[in-house]
Amino acid sequence: MLLYVVLMAVALMAILVAVALIGGSDEETPPGRSPSQEQTAPPVSGPRADVEIIKCSVEPNTRWPNAELRITNHSSKTSDYWVEVEFVDADGVRIAEGVAGTSNLAPDQVANESASGFREASGKVVCRITDVTRHAS
Repeated sequence: MLLYVVLMAVALMAILVAVALIGGSDEETPPGRSPSQEQTAPPVSGPRADVEIIKCSVEPNTRWPNAELRITNHSSKTSDYWVEVEFVDADGVRIAEGVAGTSNLAPDQVANESASGFREASGKVVCRITDVTRHAS
């Protein structure tokens, strides 16, 4: 039994050393890629790729944050969408959330919707899509 434990420990150490050697250092960049490409987020896919923030602002009358959205159905089926948005202040603090939705959106059809946060905001606001749900109608 002791021999088995020792062999397992040696095997684990060999795996960790191999991973460290293969991984390389943080300073290296794989061929064909620039360092700035290494730091970019992965491409958006699935239902999230169907939604784009067109405008992010604070409504002058209510002082509520608002996101204008463009939803394009890239699927092959007529679909319903539910989009969740968060509104963040200049310090990165979440000040409100909002939702938007549309139903029976045909393939390749576009809908313009808006999501508002129901809390007063001041200064610059950043709008972020936090979740997109798409279901066939």
